[in-house]
Amino acid sequence: MGIKKTLGLGIASAALGLSLIGGGTFAYFSDTATSTATFAAGTLDLNSDPSVIVDIQNLKPGDTVTKTFKLKNDGTLDIGSILLKTTTEVTDTLGDNNGVDLSKFIKVKFLKNNDKGTILSPEVVVYETTLDALKGQTPDLVNNTGWDQILTEADGIKAQSSDSFTVKFEFVDTGEAQNYFQKDKLKLTWNFEAKQGPKKDY
Repeated sequence: MGIKKTLGLGIASAALGLSLIGGGTFAYFSDTATSTATFAAGTLDLNSDPSVIVDIQNLKPGDTVTKTFKLKNDGTLDIGSILLKTTTEVTDTLGDNNGVDLSKFIKVKFLKNNDKGTILSPEVVVYETTLDALKGQTPDLVNNTGWDQILTEADGIKAQSSDSFTVKFEFVDTGEAQNYFQKDKLKLTWNFEAKQGPKKDY
């Protein structure tokens, strides 16, 4: 084989070898990162302390009863509002009431949230009204409506804290004989419905 032919084959072989190298694997730098997300729902856990606010026997017209109680947020979320819902159950023991509802003669003289106001400016959630009238209302017990909101506690109940309340009841004396109420009983149930606080943008 001549010199020219030998050189020609050599060049052809070299070109083919470069082609194989160019089309094969090559090394490069790389890096990775991983992110995870966890979502867990909190809890609203409202409790009344004590659970029985009033247990009084032998009331008569004109008597008043003043009691204190706490609403405790034992959950992990802040409570934004607590709605008070009232129901009553009257027992006409002697059957002589003739349709007269005892709940119309038991007044809530006041219901104060002691944590949302001050001595000079108490936060009165419920002003004087009868239990019968209160059944048609759902006041927010933890709303601060006072003029001194900057100096007092904000609305709601924060997680793991509580609000203290004072309530005064009165058995209304009409000034006339109310013998038909003798031996009667009234069971008052207050349901406290807690709702979550404002939404957050995390």
